[in-house]
Amino acid sequence: MPGTRAHPAHIAVFNVPMHGHVNPTLGVVEELVRRGHRVTYAITEDFVHQVKAAGAEPVFYPDTGDGSEAPEEMGEGFARVVRLALAGLPALTRAYDGDRPDLVLCDVYGLAGLLLAARWQAPTVVASPTHLAYDGIVPEFFGVPGLPQVPGFAELVAGFAEHGVDSARIQDLVRPEHAVAFFPRAFQRRSDTVMARHVAYAGPALGDRSYQGSWQPPRQDRPVLLVSLGSQFNRRPQFYRACVEAFAELPWHVVMSVGSAVPPDGLGSLPDSVEVHPHVPQLAVLAQADAFVTHAGMGGTMEALHHGVPLVAVPQMAEQRINAAQIERLRLGVHLPRETVTPEALREAVLRVSSDRGIRAAVADMRREIAAAGGAGAAADLIERALSARSPSLGVTS
Repeated sequence: MPGTRAHPAHIAVFNVPMHGHVNPTLGVVEELVRRGHRVTYAITEDFVHQVKAAGAEPVFYPDTGDGSEAPEEMGEGFARVVRLALAGLPALTRAYDGDRPDLVLCDVYGLAGLLLAARWQAPTVVASPTHLAYDGIVPEFFGVPGLPQVPGFAELVAGFAEHGVDSARIQDLVRPEHAVAFFPRAFQRRSDTVMARHVAYAGPALGDRSYQGSWQPPRQDRPVLLVSLGSQFNRRPQFYRACVEAFAELPWHVVMSVGSAVPPDGLGSLPDSVEVHPHVPQLAVLAQADAFVTHAGMGGTMEALHHGVPLVAVPQMAEQRINAAQIERLRLGVHLPRETVTPEALREAVLRVSSDRGIRAAVADMRREIAAAGGAGAAADLIERALSARSPSLGVTS
């Protein structure tokens, strides 16, 4: 139930500098601001425009990355975000010293927010752009038996101890009291084993992305295909060349988002029916699309299903392989393992998802479930309930 708090609150969002983690939160920020709350947002300078456009006040911490592509091994990726969080703590501590939030909205990898919330004894809501912790998530995502074996976990435990916080608080990411999931419950892997106590399966909380620009198909008599491997694993010129070969002769209009590291002139001769860009306004293209060839990141997957677009999933790492398996199991599209990608396989997969009645029906059902999930409003409702039910946190050792 919205409006459970009598006075506006200061809500601090802590996130990692990745589009797949930031974008899902922006609609929630817009909704919280609309309800009268003040929102600050801890992020790197690369995301200042998006954060300000949503109505939040950016609070910067340094980006310690070297600009290289994200690692495919999730353990190595976790170790990176641990180092990022610990390096950012001094700047964030200074920024919030005289401006303590009433609640922390913390991305599942926003580890600095988890630590600071424990120190401040502030209630925490976990914002999850990926599957909530379920029975078996660590072996499936990280390939190790449990959290202690995940690279970077020991460093995180030491960091919590160094800052006077009981490392048991790290379990708040696995068993949070309150969590927002940016997908419907039907897409959650092993939903009956999820360990969070109060969950809003809000679906994609899509906000205003007009700042990204607009897009309209150049012709109305051709179906539209979007091809994108997202923002983290897009340095794949061979894959894009296979897509050009696969779709050049089809009576489709193809939009390819290839990132800034792949020059379009390196993809060979492009027919008029194929347009290639470093980035596209994805929501605007999906609103016109008939199929989506995707890496199966959760954000893009949910955006496509919000618009009723079937999927050809070509995952690049473990988390995306879990999503791709869900896509195929729920008949929302097909899973095309990247080692099996050929122009012929791509063409066959796109033609199948765009014509299979069972897939179309399943996508329509999921679209209705997403519409009923409540989006940003449902997420804001849970956050306000967590505010109204706040109780002293445990775990600070002084």
